[in-house]
Amino acid sequence: MKDEALQAWGYFHDWYLDSLTIGPNVEPRALALGLHLGSRRAVVTFNGATCVAVDRLGLLNIVYGIHVIAPDDAKYERACRVLAAGERLTDRKANSLAFVYSTLGAELAIECDSVDARVFDEGTVDPVSLPLP
Repeated sequence: MKDEALQAWGYFHDWYLDSLTIGPNVEPRALALGLHLGSRRAVVTFNGATCVAVDRLGLLNIVYGIHVIAPDDAKYERACRVLAAGERLTDRKANSLAFVYSTLGAELAIECDSVDARVFDEGTVDPVSLPLP
């Protein structure tokens, strides 16, 4: 899986993580992160999540970057170690590993099938994604 949706928004560098939503207890699961920066909001959804580990979640969480980590990436081993602390509720293994690096606060390792990102103006009643920058 590629991370064009993340790359288009600068991997959400310096955005604030202010919510984490876990979908219903059915397969396939979804995990969504709510982010904001200025007057913009984003929802980054990890579809087909099979395992997640959250570390250092605090009252203030600033994202350094959200990345899909390839097995040949030097950071892959560390991401796998963090993910190993998570609880796996299924025998299925998703095909990708995403990692939320922090400037301050929460870091997350997420095993998932795909990642989607929607960005919209805060206060929008029916948010429609903004065009890519």
